[in-house]
Parts: sequence; C-alpha cells; structure tokens
Amino acid sequence: MRIAIIGAGVSGLACALELERHGITPAIFEQRNRSGEVFAHVAGILQLMNRPIKDQISYLYRRLKLPLRPLAPLKRIIMHTPNTTGSITGRLGYLFLRGQDEGSMESQLFNLLRTPVFYNHYADWREMARHYDYVVVADGTQQVPRTLGCWQDILNTWVRGATVLGHFDPHTLTMWLNTKYCRSNYAYLTPFNRHRASLVLITTDSYPDEIEKKWRLFWEVEGFDYQVVENFSLQHVSGYCYPPQAGNVLLAGNAGGFLEPFLGFGLMAAIRSGIYAARALARGESYTGLTRDLRQQIIRALAIRRVLNSLTNADYDRLVRLLTAPGVRQLIYNTNIDVFKFSTILLTHLERLKRKIRPRM
Repeated sequence: MRIAIIGAGVSGLACALELERHGITPAIFEQRNRSGEVFAHVAGILQLMNRPIKDQISYLYRRLKLPLRPLAPLKRIIMHTPNTTGSITGRLGYLFLRGQDEGSMESQLFNLLRTPVFYNHYADWREMARHYDYVVVADGTQQVPRTLGCWQDILNTWVRGATVLGHFDPHTLTMWLNTKYCRSNYAYLTPFNRHRASLVLITTDSYPDEIEKKWRLFWEVEGFDYQVVENFSLQHVSGYCYPPQAGNVLLAGNAGGFLEPFLGFGLMAAIRSGIYAARALARGESYTGLTRDLRQQIIRALAIRRVLNSLTNADYDRLVRLLTAPGVRQLIYNTNIDVFKFSTILLTHLERLKRKIRPRM
C-alpha cells in the first residue's frame, strides 16, 4: 500500500509512526525545513479536557505506543479575572515544549521515526491523490477540506505571544479572563522552566493592528514587567470538518478540524487523529467511525464556547469563584467525571428553555 502524508507536524508524524508499526513505510512531505513552528512555546494537555483518560502520558505510551516526555506535570492552575483570583491544584495534566527545539514534542516524534521526511518539499494533494493509494493531509490548514467542501469555520483567532524572562513555577499554568483586552477569549502563561515562559494572548475576529493594541493593553492592565526575548504572532482558523475522509484523502489534525474551540489545547486530538488515520488504512477500518468521539468533544467544547461568548467581566468573576469553591473544586478536579459531557447536556437544555420563555416581540 502506497501512502503519502502531507505535513510533518504532530499529526503527520504520529500517523507515520503508527503506519511503521503496521509494516507500512509512508512518503512524508513537509514544506518547512524542520517539523514544528519556528518559535518555541509551551502548550498543555489538560486532564479535564481529555476525560475519561486519567493520565495522558500513560495513555500515550500504553495505548498509542508513544513514549513522550513532558516538560513538567501540571499541578496548579491560577485564574485571574478583573476582581477575582482563584486557583486549583491536583494532577491537572502536563506541559509540553512545542516548536523546533530539541526536546519539543515534534522533535521527540521525529526521533522515533525510521522513515525519512522530505523537508522543503511542497506536495500538491491532488497530484498525490493520483499517484498514491491514500493521502493523509496533516498540514495544519483548512485549505484542502475547504476545497473538498467538508469544512465549516467555527472560530478565527489570532495568537499573539512572547517568550519572557522572570520567575515562574514550572508546574503552574496562569490564565487571565478580561473582556477589556480579549473579549470572549483568554490569555495564559506556561513556563519552560523557572526563569522562562510563554505569555500568550488569544483574540478573535481582529486585525493585526488591533491585536497589537490589545497586546499592549494586556500588559498595561496586568502590570507585567517581564523581559521579552522573542515575539510571535499567528492567525488560526478552527472549524468543523465532516466527513474527515473524501475518497482516498484523509484529513488529520487541524486539517481535520481536530482542534477544540474552547481552550485550543488540541494536542491529544491532533495525535489521536493521526494515529486513527493510520489504523484506518492499515486495518481497513472506518476513519469516520474511529474519530467519532473526537468530533463529539469538539461539539461539546463549542457549546461551552457559545456560552463564554456572552459573558461579561462580572460573569467571569462569578465563574472563577464558582470553579474554585471547595465543593465544586473537589467534584471537578479531583474526580474523573467527564464534566464537559454533562455541562454540554445542561447548557443545551438551558438554551432550549431560554428560547421557550423568551418574550415575543
């Protein structure tokens, strides 16, 4: 079986590794000179977002055969709103280095691979589909699914960030919620180590000039005095993709819409979609069926996103107080209950109720 993979990021490399385990050597094409974004940053795999999986590192190793090393376990999350600060502690997930540096998730996956990657090589998916039995598109963009007519935009975001120097707890993720500079989105800080961290602001439906204004406002409002050593900015479109396969073309990672629109930490979904694409081809299984639970997670996250879009700063204050209250904190963070599944059901019923009781004009 001749299989081509377009894109040597997390999804493409995970797919290639799984194909190797089934005795298939794919052709891997990547238009960059190395795997990963050119700027280093730190992303998280949050246990809360991946339930009922209890431990993501164990799951990656035992179920997906990927011995990946995180920067650090995530033990604390601090949430800031304009008038409230709350925190939670526990086994909350893991922090991973992303980018092209040694030790990044992309570098770890590449080092596990035996198959060579054709870097600096642009691959046309139409041409590949004619010359290969199957093509897995994992290039991180929505261009191919949009062309195939199976893509629907959900969220257009800008990621404005910097690598900063200061004093940090390597096991702590810090978040800010403030409509003054990020509307219905958020900002976060994730440490590389005790002295270096990624500081990121997420905004939606903004222009580049507006992003910079919000970035400056973010620093002004929060009173940061970090030293900036590197700046970065990129635009990202997340969407819903169905079906994830069209003919002999399979769509994985961001190209398959496997980036949830709530917190944007889609590492597990990116890895799993690449693995499932390989298993579908090697075992003759349905890729649409294998990725069903991933799409359900996206739909659940989208329901929560819709609610967040309507929140004010006063709502954020109340939300953080609720999420960090002792009883609620114990239920959400120290159990393995799929909170998002039940939250989505509750929010769906509330939306229906609101429509029924809304006065007619």
